Amino acid sequence: MKNFTAKGTLNLILTFFFLVISVGLKAQETTATLSGNITDEKGQFVIGASIVAKYEPTGNTVQTVSNKKGIFVITNLKPGGPYTIRITYIGYKEEVLENISLSLGNNPDVNLALKQDSKQLQEVVITGKKLPSTGGTNIGRAQLATLPTLGRSIQDFTRLTPQSNNNSFAGTNFRYNNFTLDGAVNNDAIGFSNSAGGVSGGGQSGTAGAGTRTNPYSLEAIQEVQVQLTPFDVKIGNFTGGSVNAVTKSGSNTVHGSLYTYGRNQVLTGKSVDGKKSSIGSDYYDYQAGGSLSGPIIKNKLFYFVNAELTRRQEPTFYNAGDPGSAITLKEAQDISNYLQTKYGYDVGSYGAYKIFTNSNKFFGRLDWNVSNKSTLMLRGIYTDGSGNNLERSSTNFQFSSVDFTQHTKNLNLVAEYKTRFSNFLNNNLIVSYINVHEYRDFPGTLAPFIDIDNGRIWAGTWREASIYNMKQKTIEVSDNLTYTKGIHKITVGTHNEFYNLSYGFINSWNGRWEYSRGINSFLADNPSRVRGAFTLDGKTPNNRDYLYNNPPNPFKVALLSAYAQDEIAVSRNFKVTPGLRVDYSAVADQPTLDPAVNTTKDYVSPNPTYTHTPFSELNNKWLGKATLSPRLGFNYDINSNQSVVLRGGTGIFTGRMPFAWLGYAYTLNGTTYGNIDWNSIAAGTTVPLAINPLGLKDTVTKYGGASRSNTREVDLIDNNFKLPRIWRSNLALDVKFGNGYKMTFDALYTKTLYDV
Repeated sequence: MKNFTAKGTLNLILTFFFLVISVGLKAQETTATLSGNITDEKGQFVIGASIVAKYEPTGNTVQTVSNKKGIFVITNLKPGGPYTIRITYIGYKEEVLENISLSLGNNPDVNLALKQDSKQLQEVVITGKKLPSTGGTNIGRAQLATLPTLGRSIQDFTRLTPQSNNNSFAGTNFRYNNFTLDGAVNNDAIGFSNSAGGVSGGGQSGTAGAGTRTNPYSLEAIQEVQVQLTPFDVKIGNFTGGSVNAVTKSGSNTVHGSLYTYGRNQVLTGKSVDGKKSSIGSDYYDYQAGGSLSGPIIKNKLFYFVNAELTRRQEPTFYNAGDPGSAITLKEAQDISNYLQTKYGYDVGSYGAYKIFTNSNKFFGRLDWNVSNKSTLMLRGIYTDGSGNNLERSSTNFQFSSVDFTQHTKNLNLVAEYKTRFSNFLNNNLIVSYINVHEYRDFPGTLAPFIDIDNGRIWAGTWREASIYNMKQKTIEVSDNLTYTKGIHKITVGTHNEFYNLSYGFINSWNGRWEYSRGINSFLADNPSRVRGAFTLDGKTPNNRDYLYNNPPNPFKVALLSAYAQDEIAVSRNFKVTPGLRVDYSAVADQPTLDPAVNTTKDYVSPNPTYTHTPFSELNNKWLGKATLSPRLGFNYDINSNQSVVLRGGTGIFTGRMPFAWLGYAYTLNGTTYGNIDWNSIAAGTTVPLAINPLGLKDTVTKYGGASRSNTREVDLIDNNFKLPRIWRSNLALDVKFGNGYKMTFDALYTKTLYDV
């Protein structure tokens, strides 16, 4: 049994440090890298040329010199610009590159041939140059501000990636993506968010808070977004879908403020596409309003950026009872409502027009401190408070308003980043983050069983996934980066560590799940076809909603650790190759309890001949805890040495992440805490009244003939050989520039799934 104590955590981190000999490397890019090669007119290497990069908004400068191969590398630069880059060497004309804009990660090399001038110092000025990205999709501030967007979500821009489809990349489920903000993870760690942001869309699925259809941060605070599917750089990991990385804005020497609002209502919304061309109605609106302020606290030294934003959205339901095409007639709705009110004293809520809302308040603050000419410190905090209710009606499914539930999210996200230059050839980057996410659900009216009539046509009562839902996740992340340049080599070594403390407060169907597959008449006669539900079993845990809601029985901890090393080799001025190796290790602090009856249970025989599993007699609930190796190899070939034609690609292994909800089931439904009722195939004419007041599910089932079904328990198991998802992905791409800003990319991507979940 493992427990993540402070000492144990330190030992784990140190172990991974020693694996790569030294410390290093953040998981995702937060900075830009500028490199190049300096020669003279004869093509000879210029040793000791001075290269100075000045970030004009803050006046911050970084200086380095070219090595014996004429190569220079400047890391830890702030993305964006403008930059002014000066290259000088005694006896040669000064080269000045102005208005340079840098993208996240590596940028194309700046290769210059200095012209000799022994008489006087002159300068050659190149202006207005934006260095293109070297692969993936980079969306800069200009695109974020000008491209059309309906939801003002990053998801509106990540779809610019050709392999993207509704936040799924390369045909992979969105839960296998990895979202980072300023280099720190920002995922929906538990994994309950919907693929399209829920009933009204707009949310960034897969991120913290997406269950409320709320973006975890304001788009106004974002500087640049990067999407990568095949980053053969071993720094980037924990995904098998896509890696989405965003960096936030920072202040400058210029005071800047803004007030903004975006919105639309029924006037700006088109007619329906179902052939009826109906309007959405006056109940619809969607708007955002906010403001930002940035500037210097101390000129050239300390800067701030703050932003506050609120969003409000409301929309009506369609297919209400009696509407054309609705799944239920007005009389059927009235009969069901009257029956529940008369016999059980239960108000099933509205069956007419209903409103769906999505609200959020976001606060953002960032400080940037130029500690010295060699070190900078960034502190950033975000707090998001979001809520949204959930009720959907369609032509095949009708829901009384009692099925509605409101999901809430409170998300605190703190990051500190310290960058330092030990010398012209040695740089370090340290990131520490803390995330605290609380998501919970409440429901209208009185708690009642979930009622399913006519095979899903009509729903009433309390939604079975809302009776007990109270999720908490706390994440601490520690990453570090050490980069050393020598000759033609840029060597990086590193580690990235995520520690999760998860309170999995979800019990499916604790309120009971009553099905009436024989139609409305069987419901009105109290004749269910199936009754299901969960209840506490151990005799120590009260079967009380308030207690279970506030005291999840089996919280658990997960650690995702990684260490990696790579060498970017400049084989020639126009050809680079980057071999690397990444080691990933995942573990849980304490394995879930294994029900003793599991090992003596008759083994499951699958009808699928390709399905294999550990026999029940051998299951031990000991999984994960093993290191996996992910070798990678990438290359970049600038064929004409001027970025007009670039051939790039590589191959490598990628180990991903998974929704921790899948582990949560094993901790919660372990056979010792909760029992599970499944009384199916109830005979027609059998009377079983609803267990509605009080919620005596087990007693009711026992009393009315289902005693043999009320002593069972559900055990969710994880195979001994369970592993995190893993893929082998290869890529070959050709970038061709035609001039006047036009570029065409031919891209081939091959993915082979090694392990899937």
